[in-house]
Amino acid sequence: MKRLMVFFAVLLMTSAAYSQKVKLKSGSMAAIKGEDVFEVRFTYENMKVGRITEAEYVTQKRQEANERDHDGGDRWHTAWVNDRANRFEPKFIELFNKYAKNPDLVIDRDRTESKYIMIVNTYFTEPGFNVGISSKKATVSMLVTFVERTAPDTPVAVFDAILAPGAEAFDMGFRIQEAYAKAGKSLAKVICKQLR
Repeated sequence: MKRLMVFFAVLLMTSAAYSQKVKLKSGSMAAIKGEDVFEVRFTYENMKVGRITEAEYVTQKRQEANERDHDGGDRWHTAWVNDRANRFEPKFIELFNKYAKNPDLVIDRDRTESKYIMIVNTYFTEPGFNVGISSKKATVSMLVTFVERTAPDTPVAVFDAILAPGAEAFDMGFRIQEAYAKAGKSLAKVICKQLR
């Protein structure tokens, strides 16, 4: 019985460590009520990867990949950059749109006629790892800012999505992609509550 209680305590602490928070940091969604389509833009300004800057992380990973394989660093860097547009951002959009049903909201990169723009800036990425006997989930944190197209320097509302958990898979891109999926889902639910 004592072992079972210890197991559940560890499980609860592990779940708490990976719990995502989405909070309204500033502004209000009141002005946006009634709008149902938003152009979405993704940025990665001042992003930290783990405890270091993205530039430091890229330099380190390229060097490691080149040591394993002569041009491995170039291939690694291409995947690191391309995964954003090909995997992470589409997954965020897909899950946001799936869970933004009440009210029915749609975000899309091509909705350049929308009155408001949703800017998603990823400021933290933990890529995680999986080496078979040990693993760590990926997590991402992002500021999501709504601006009116005619006044892009004046935020209407800013949300902070903190530590959205991803997967523990072997593929780093998949681990991070699942963190974007979780962030999109959680953010959609919070924003829909604000707009009711």
